[in-house]
Amino acid sequence: MNDGIYAALSGAIAQSSVLETAANNLANASTDGYQRVRPVFQEVLAQAGGTGARTSYVTVAATAVDTSAGATRPTGRALDAALPDGVYLAVSTPRGERYTRAVSLAVDPDGGVRTARGAAVADESGAPLRVPPGEGELALTADGELRRAGAPVGRLRLVRFDRPEQLTQEGGTLLAPRGATPAATSAALTVGSVEESNATMVSAMTDLVTATRTFEAFQRVIDAFREADRRVVTSVPG
Repeated sequence: MNDGIYAALSGAIAQSSVLETAANNLANASTDGYQRVRPVFQEVLAQAGGTGARTSYVTVAATAVDTSAGATRPTGRALDAALPDGVYLAVSTPRGERYTRAVSLAVDPDGGVRTARGAAVADESGAPLRVPPGEGELALTADGELRRAGAPVGRLRLVRFDRPEQLTQEGGTLLAPRGATPAATSAALTVGSVEESNATMVSAMTDLVTATRTFEAFQRVIDAFREADRRVVTSVPG
């Protein structure tokens, strides 16, 4: 069998990963705080047969998060906030501390503060943030403090990362550190606004179409190699 078919097959498998990430980006193009992902390719050289020649193969080494900020949309809501570039809200999950750019908060009946997707918001110490019972509207301040009727009742844990490129998506808007070290930071929030997804419908559709066509091209190459091998087998005398 021609070794070229394996190189083409590796390309098709890599493009299937591109299709998966493009579809995920498209599905989250309207998800506030979502940061798009892209695959990171790696070339692998392997010796072809016993000839000493080398063939290039491609693999998906990892997926990278695009940490650029999305557009800001005003909401007028006192518990919504858009974060500065590079700043993340810490949340507490059963898997440990995770991070998000989606700051649209709500308070459950027992006083727990949660994101719109239900993640428990962390306070300055990293513990789940809870507000005591009381009267009056809750509101965020520009420095990340939560107040009720003007009195402080808690503060958000906001962080930056030494190596934000190591963040990995864990589902939806949640990011896991995977080696990136968080450091608490103070930041000027834009209260009454939210950050939209940085994956646009147009870019996600373009990536999806491009990946589909590239995948189909690799399929045609694989079919061509298979047909060439079939002809060799059927035409060369045994």
